[in-house]
Amino acid sequence: MKGSYWFKAKSKKVLFEFSIRRNITVIKGDSATGKTTLLHILYEYLRIGRQSGYAVSTNASYYVYIRDEVGRDWKDALYPLKNTVIFIEENNEFVFTKEFASYVKESGNYFVFVTRAPLKMLPYSIHEIYEIITDGKRTDIKESYHEFKEIYSNYPIIENNKIQNVVTEDSNSGYQFWMQAFKNSNVTSSNGNGNLIKCVKELGLGDTLVIADGAAFGSLIETCINSFQIQTERRISLWLPESFEYLILKSGILKSEKLIQILDNIPEYVECEKYESWEKFFTEILITLTADGVEKYSKNILNSYYLQDWVVDKIKEQLPIEVIN
Repeated sequence: MKGSYWFKAKSKKVLFEFSIRRNITVIKGDSATGKTTLLHILYEYLRIGRQSGYAVSTNASYYVYIRDEVGRDWKDALYPLKNTVIFIEENNEFVFTKEFASYVKESGNYFVFVTRAPLKMLPYSIHEIYEIITDGKRTDIKESYHEFKEIYSNYPIIENNKIQNVVTEDSNSGYQFWMQAFKNSNVTSSNGNGNLIKCVKELGLGDTLVIADGAAFGSLIETCINSFQIQTERRISLWLPESFEYLILKSGILKSEKLIQILDNIPEYVECEKYESWEKFFTEILITLTADGVEKYSKNILNSYYLQDWVVDKIKEQLPIEVIN
């Protein structure tokens, strides 16, 4: 399953409009923010159609899982589904299990989770974590209008960060690049995104820029932000591009019309049954595009081509302007 899918769900009082772009989407938020209402509309329309009093328009096949039924658990309900956007209500504890995580990665379906707790078993993007907001400016409709708003941005406020330290989750090619790009800073690898908080704490004093792959950082972002905010003796800024490979692809150092087409409409090219996150997709695209050239890319050892000054400068142009300056 690949591509973007749009939904329009309405009752006499409310209207929800939103799009799903990746295989995993998370809807967060406190009570009374519309999450339960949205799932109820989708569920009832799926069950009895117009007799429900609701209307749902979409370009996707979808399913809503509320809870286990007598004699039928989540596996009975979900395993038969293919190429389907599956909405799952919070309070279903199975979503936190390894078994369910394996199913998500292999099923070829898209998933929308309504949950306030992070899904630590799953690699999902910071850009697909939303809250439902009400837009009071829509005067062209009679219903209360609700839409998804992205909670986290990959461009934090970095002003006044002297970047004495740089911490990257990558221990291979990405780390080798940042060593070159930030020659005047202390660059450290945390050897994985799960070690970032510990690594930053152990650095001691000094303003710090933390770089991690946003495409698979969704379950960790809230914990990291909370940890960094309480360390008030220094500035800690978190920057989360999709991945290091994505920065290379976006930099323009590779000339390819096909690459331009892909980057203009990424969801149409990422088959979720093959790629559990966009991070994996970007890595494969980069390796494939450079396989026969001087730019040949390896995730383990960085080709010296990418350490040339002009290449480093082009890739660094993707950084937030506060860092470049």
